[in-house]
Amino acid sequence: MNLHIAFSGGRTSAYMTKILLARWKDKYNKVVTVFANTGQENEQTLKFVKDCDDHFGFNTVWVEAEVNQEKGKGTKHRIVNFETASRDGRPFEDIIKKYGIPNQTWQICSRELKEATVRSYLRSIGWKQKDYVSAIGIRADEVHRVSANMEKQRVIYPLIEDYPCSKKYVLNWWRKQAFDLNLREHQGNSKWCWKKSKRKLLTLAVESPEIFDFPKKMEELYGDVGHEKEKRVFFRNRESALDIIEQSKFPFKPWSENPSNEDLFIDMFDAPGGCSESCEPFK
Repeated sequence: MNLHIAFSGGRTSAYMTKILLARWKDKYNKVVTVFANTGQENEQTLKFVKDCDDHFGFNTVWVEAEVNQEKGKGTKHRIVNFETASRDGRPFEDIIKKYGIPNQTWQICSRELKEATVRSYLRSIGWKQKDYVSAIGIRADEVHRVSANMEKQRVIYPLIEDYPCSKKYVLNWWRKQAFDLNLREHQGNSKWCWKKSKRKLLTLAVESPEIFDFPKKMEELYGDVGHEKEKRVFFRNRESALDIIEQSKFPFKPWSENPSNEDLFIDMFDAPGGCSESCEPFK
């Protein structure tokens, strides 16, 4: 049996990768670490993946989606590295051009940009799906994120099943290291992910409005791709990137790492979406 380590570029995922490469190499025939770049990752995420390779020797394989626009042709992969990895959203746009705008009811971004892309790479090195399991970096304090199809998808969760840990533990571990992921929680690996809470999105729109240029452009170019009567947009409640920008101009309480009691998750404005730090495949 082989082991695929799904390295998302987040702190928890990197911590898991460090443990498994140190402790599980003799447990499996072959072990490979793969990072799937969407083209819309924060630059700090890409730097963090590179730092993990340089400091810990992860030997990560960097892949991006290679999309055949012909109907019936599945997503393949291309191998990149820190220098050649897309920063302009090319893989993401190629997926959108074919499948339409992803959102809460059409969650194809992780499926195509991560799952299909990674499986394509693993097939290219001769791994059949029955011959490997995929380790995902989800902690014991976020069991709700575990896939209901984990057995069928051949997914394992070492930080729940073998080395249970919490977010606090992982953050403390990183404070002792020579480097860290230089992102705050509301930023996350993905610049503007539609899974982020409304408060996080509005806060980002105030801090870095330019990050919404890409989703705004995609909605303008490909909003009609698909079979819906209305133009498709990214964000909850059929809100567009332009809606988020416009709403951020009105007063609101920005997201805070240490909110006061009266600010704590009182309504859907703070509804979590599972993308605070990273977006895991095979979920």
